[in-house]
Amino acid sequence: MKLMIKERAFTTGMTILAVVVVIVLGVLQYRWSNQVSEATSIRLADSLEMSMVNWHLDFFRDFSEICIAMRVDPETDAQDDWNQYARRFDDWKKSTAHPNLVSGLYIFKFDGASQPKTLRLDPGSQRFESSDWPANFADLRGALQEAFLKSESAGAPSRASEFQDTPSQTSDREFADRFYAGGALAGWQFEPGIPALVRPVARDASASADRSSASRTVVDWIVIALNRKDVQEHILPDLAQRYFRGTEGLDYQVAVVVGNKSPRSIYSSDRGFGEQEVVDADGTMNIFGRLQDQALGSPIHIFHTPSQNKGPAAAVGITWFPLVRETAEDLDWRLIVRHRRGGALGAFVADSHRRDLAISFGVLLLLVISMAILIITSTRAQRLAKLQMDFVTAVSHELRTPLTVISSAAENIAHGVVEGKQQLAQYGTVIGNQARKLFEMVEQILLFAAIREGHQRYSLRQLSVAEIIDSALSGTAGLIQEARFKVEQDIEQNLPQVSGDLSALSQCLQNLITNALKYGSQQHWIGIQARFAEHGLRGKEIEISISDRGIGIESADLPHIFEPFYRSPLVAAAQIHGTGLGLPLAKSIAEAMKGELTVKSVPGRGSTFTLHLPCSERPVRQADPAMKEAVSS
Repeated sequence: MKLMIKERAFTTGMTILAVVVVIVLGVLQYRWSNQVSEATSIRLADSLEMSMVNWHLDFFRDFSEICIAMRVDPETDAQDDWNQYARRFDDWKKSTAHPNLVSGLYIFKFDGASQPKTLRLDPGSQRFESSDWPANFADLRGALQEAFLKSESAGAPSRASEFQDTPSQTSDREFADRFYAGGALAGWQFEPGIPALVRPVARDASASADRSSASRTVVDWIVIALNRKDVQEHILPDLAQRYFRGTEGLDYQVAVVVGNKSPRSIYSSDRGFGEQEVVDADGTMNIFGRLQDQALGSPIHIFHTPSQNKGPAAAVGITWFPLVRETAEDLDWRLIVRHRRGGALGAFVADSHRRDLAISFGVLLLLVISMAILIITSTRAQRLAKLQMDFVTAVSHELRTPLTVISSAAENIAHGVVEGKQQLAQYGTVIGNQARKLFEMVEQILLFAAIREGHQRYSLRQLSVAEIIDSALSGTAGLIQEARFKVEQDIEQNLPQVSGDLSALSQCLQNLITNALKYGSQQHWIGIQARFAEHGLRGKEIEISISDRGIGIESADLPHIFEPFYRSPLVAAAQIHGTGLGLPLAKSIAEAMKGELTVKSVPGRGSTFTLHLPCSERPVRQADPAMKEAVSS
């Protein structure tokens, strides 16, 4: 008993320890998965932000090359020799990778007249000639005229974009100005509507060309009109391939659009992408430098906070020209990127996180199942070992009694204690009975081993129910007589035959009858019933039942009584001899005959074991002879 308590305590302790280990592993795995997902998001965000920044730098560089090429020493009389710009423009076209980027080069001169003088570079003669004001320059013309009038009235230099800004516009302009490169590009401004690059030119040679100069009034402007078609068909596709390309083509869908709520596409790597608001974009950038992410103070918005994004400092490298005039945010150029394979990066990382968690917890579940199987197997192995030890003890006890009787009888005969033929016959009968018990026990053990190994072979033939029952009663007649039990039979007439092995079926019923004799208590009664039955699942069958009125079987023991070597605690306490092999053998024989063995029991009132054997015929019901006589009369 103490050993069983220790085993149960050990099993319980191991189970609790396993549960704690699994919970700890689950919590750690969840935390590790979150950390890995966060690190992956940061890494992807860093990579995407760097690609967008480099994309923007190259885009700005393509535009700034022409500005640097058109730079003229402010101390020269550039305004008196406009053809110097023509020569520089020609040199730029010969060296640039995008000679078609500029669609026109203009000079606007303000001499106090209501209409400014317009000069346009003639590509053929490479000279500036008078020209009409282009129709698509209307907004720019208004901005330049307003700047000229302000400068005339104030008597001081002004910028064409010097207007009253709203607080948010002022913040955006301060941000753009803070990261404006200046230097060789000082004074250049951008007009998004055309698009065009614009720079004021001082009338006086002593005037500085820098936009911060306050010595002279700016009245002349050089305007470089950009070829939108070349930007759409060459520059933007090249930049997309350069910075968003993978091993199998573009890893991202890329678009440059104008506006936010109702975007108008300038360039799109995929048909339709960017024509509607992209709510799941992985990254967006305001090319002009307006703040996209107010919280971080950056014109770039990424699906996840990058590792170094601590504020405006993260946007170093976001460089653009100041705008000629203040425009609404709906006219801003915006870069939009979204991952092509696997959906948006945020959703991709989230799906990967969920998938990793599912795999991790699936592995943990397998671990739990394995541990549960291990614990169950260990418990069953311990239980089986105990049952086997009990079986060895029971068999030893069962063997000891007949061996003791045989040994004592042999000694009595050898020492001349037995006298006369009658007494010798009695001793012979005793020895024979005990030897038969030993033989039956050995046969039962060998039969069990043969069935377990699958070596048992049966000779099947058509058998009558009465033949099977008579064979079983004949084999147990001595035991029934010795135990002084009364056997009542209730067998239906004209039952159909069944297919089976007579010896095996007789052994099956003998085991059931032997059980009834052991556990039949003081009632000394056994009931044998045979009848035809038809069930929906099993079909037509013969049911042979063996009943007793003994101690019965507890409900907790019913699921185990057909297990090898099992003996209930109540039986062990009552010191009823047995090996625990009778019922498992009976059940194995029933199943080998394609039948079934069932049990019904009430503790203290007895048990009924029923052998179900399939049959293919219905019984032929014959009328009672008295009824026949009554009918004929």
